[in-house]
Amino acid sequence: MKHAVDNVIENVTDKPLVRVVVQVVQHLRAGGIECLVLEMMRSSLRSNDEDMHIISLEGSMDEALSKWPRLLPYKKKLHFINKKPGLSFTCLLKLKKLLKNLNTNVVHSHHIGPLIYGGLAAKLSNIQCRIHTEHDAWHMADHKRRRLESMLLKWVRPILVADATGVQKQLASYQPNYPSQVIHNGIDCQVFHKGNQPYARAQLGLIQNREGKSVKYIGCAGRLTEVKGHKYLIDALKFLKDNCILVLAGEGEHRDELELYIQQSGLMDRVILLGNLDNMVSFYQSIDVFCLPSLNEGLPLSPLEAQACGIPVILTDVGGCREACCPESGLMVPAEDSTALAWAIRQTLSKLSRNQLPSPRKFVTTERDFSKMLHEYRLLYQQ
Repeated sequence: MKHAVDNVIENVTDKPLVRVVVQVVQHLRAGGIECLVLEMMRSSLRSNDEDMHIISLEGSMDEALSKWPRLLPYKKKLHFINKKPGLSFTCLLKLKKLLKNLNTNVVHSHHIGPLIYGGLAAKLSNIQCRIHTEHDAWHMADHKRRRLESMLLKWVRPILVADATGVQKQLASYQPNYPSQVIHNGIDCQVFHKGNQPYARAQLGLIQNREGKSVKYIGCAGRLTEVKGHKYLIDALKFLKDNCILVLAGEGEHRDELELYIQQSGLMDRVILLGNLDNMVSFYQSIDVFCLPSLNEGLPLSPLEAQACGIPVILTDVGGCREACCPESGLMVPAEDSTALAWAIRQTLSKLSRNQLPSPRKFVTTERDFSKMLHEYRLLYQQ
């Protein structure tokens, strides 16, 4: 299939696959949801009865691959609608045709945009298994968005999933007449594991000592957007010793604004912006403590990845963050509170220096492993 849809591949297998699952996302840029569905698709390649694809409403293949090289091995499973801003009936028809071309059995949408197009296209295509996951619910505080989602849920009738109990509680308040269930996000604990800190730092070009003092690295990974609250973490540095350095992994539309803020704060030598990284494992292994100062969240993956690498976390108490935090080693602080972040960092570094913190890895391997999440979703795909 050609037209405006990129890379719609024909069925080249000799024997029919039992189940074709299509994940619909807003875009394919490096982020939590995108990493999650990409890992789900990667796992499906090892399955004999499942063929998974990802449809991105926005962007093109060339654009996505140039900005996120991690997608390259999976390009034959990726499809792009190249939707422009605003509602588009044409995009809905393109998506409906694409679902038919792929012989889709299951449509799994993530967030409201993909529910509009993926959910409606699945309904129009008479695809019976329709699943929608909300990775946060704060966007429904807006009355128009809440009404729109309510109408979509009534018409599309998907199985509604929240990625955390905290998100489900928000959903229940915003959509009280529509049932939901919880499937916690998970990460691959074989990929994310403990490592050698000096070696990991060398991989990223991070120094071990500064002016005779051992450097303590505070790490944060996520898209550089306002909702991630990076400014509050930057401000927290002002209350910490000079040997504490902040390293930020990720890109986003607020990078220029953050660089200016760092300069105005006089912290250019204490904040390092690493951009998007291909090797996130080395990033986590190189830091001493991980902080996520988000203003709103669902159940974030980055603190799970950090903890699987044995790194304690400090999270703001929003959305499902509490469910992503090891209760024995992690700390929760209020959002938009730089002094609380600084206090928590000092406490964590102090306990680490005295070997008083247990490893958080067991919490992730027991409670938030990717295989558990995938198994629960696959049970839904079979309905």
